Amino acid sequence: MNTKDLAYFQELTIQKNFSKVAEIFEVRQPTITTAIQRLEAEFGAQLVIRDRVHHSLTITPSGQQLAEHAIRILRDLSMAHQEIQNLVQNQISLGLPPIIENYYFPKIAAKLKAKRLLRNIITVEGGSVDLRKGLLAGNMDMALLGSIEPLSYANLMADEFDRHPFYIFVSKNHPLADRKRVFFNELRHDDFVLFENSFVHNQAFNKLTRRNHFRPDVVFRSNDTHIIMKLVAQNVGITYLTDIVDHQDNVVRLELMDEEQPEFITSIVYRTSHILTPAQLQLLTIMHATLKG
Repeated sequence: MNTKDLAYFQELTIQKNFSKVAEIFEVRQPTITTAIQRLEAEFGAQLVIRDRVHHSLTITPSGQQLAEHAIRILRDLSMAHQEIQNLVQNQISLGLPPIIENYYFPKIAAKLKAKRLLRNIITVEGGSVDLRKGLLAGNMDMALLGSIEPLSYANLMADEFDRHPFYIFVSKNHPLADRKRVFFNELRHDDFVLFENSFVHNQAFNKLTRRNHFRPDVVFRSNDTHIIMKLVAQNVGITYLTDIVDHQDNVVRLELMDEEQPEFITSIVYRTSHILTPAQLQLLTIMHATLKG
């Protein structure tokens, strides 16, 4: 079976149009038609029904079943290409959310350099939510991820190594700046500056807003910690971050007094199906020894 035929078929189930699929793959339409015919001969079943009068296309039950398998086959094939490419190039792709990168990566960088591994590390930055999806898709070999619950996925191996509380950060000119502790409910009338939605901080924040029954006024979102802190320093709004973030002298950290607060959990994560290379095993050993020590 030609895996390209599966790629054509999968796109056809989305577009429902042979011409559009041919345009996407930059091939002639007969190429798509022939690919579908090969698949139908391979599986001995009609996969699509074309209504030329009404210019419509229907995916048959057999086609729907094949489409489910095609998604997994093409994903696994793409993952295999990426993993083998990294192996051949002796590269390790490591997913790192910005706060985790700033706080934890310097702790292991010197040891990676001593083992001559540092130059082989390619970092992939983003929020923990997006990085977890990217890890499952094979876009990276392993990651350090944040979560508010222990990670439990059938396809991922997660090894927790640290936990930290969340805090409220306000400008030194904010009315609450002279306080050391606050209840989250006291912040219902404040403006917030927060991370983009791909960051796990939002899950913790939303959990508290639901518990306290108010809809926060989020005036700005960013994926840059330094921008968020600068805006807080200028009293544009307050923010909700873990205590491992770097903050400026003119920003005040306030402890939350609410019971059963979410915690920022950090874990070393990689796919259960991924066969670790010697270099990746070295990286894993260094991270375990340093971050869990």
